Amino acid sequence: MTRRRLLTALAAIAGATALTAHTPYRQWALYRQAHLLIFTSRDDPASDELGERIAARLREAVPESKARVARAPHVARIASLITTNQADVAVLSRANAAALFRREAPFQDYAAVALRVLAETERYQLVCREDFKDEHAYLVAEALAGDPGRPKLTVPATALDQTSSVPAHAGAAAFARGETLGTR
Repeated sequence: MTRRRLLTALAAIAGATALTAHTPYRQWALYRQAHLLIFTSRDDPASDELGERIAARLREAVPESKARVARAPHVARIASLITTNQADVAVLSRANAAALFRREAPFQDYAAVALRVLAETERYQLVCREDFKDEHAYLVAEALAGDPGRPKLTVPATALDQTSSVPAHAGAAAFARGETLGTR
């Protein structure tokens, strides 16, 4: 009888261990806490190139960001990750950023998300959720404003720039207006 109980207990422990060992969510959450992941889309090579440039600039200017590019297979996957709070930052075309912000096709079936712009080029926007920390947005904007690369990245100074249909993040806009974090 004792042997049977021991084997049952060991089987239960082994089963519980096996079930928890196969979920990568904890590791993903820890990785996201340690690295600033910039999502790009494999089906848009230009967004991927821009994402790589942004990540490299952030690693240079803000090494503790440990910025990395995370490639999604398509922009719909990026929308899914951002709207479910699994991603914070992404490079999207202006059209896709506006459509996601307004929940228009092809993103009408995704949860609403308060999307904000950290920096932009003529064709792309580096976007984040509104809950991205002001301090982090300020540091990202500061680092990217000093990027000499092409295309030129600009940081919108007002909540809603005339050229954008997605509002600027408050922290990025504060940097663009020349404010310091302590004076906001």
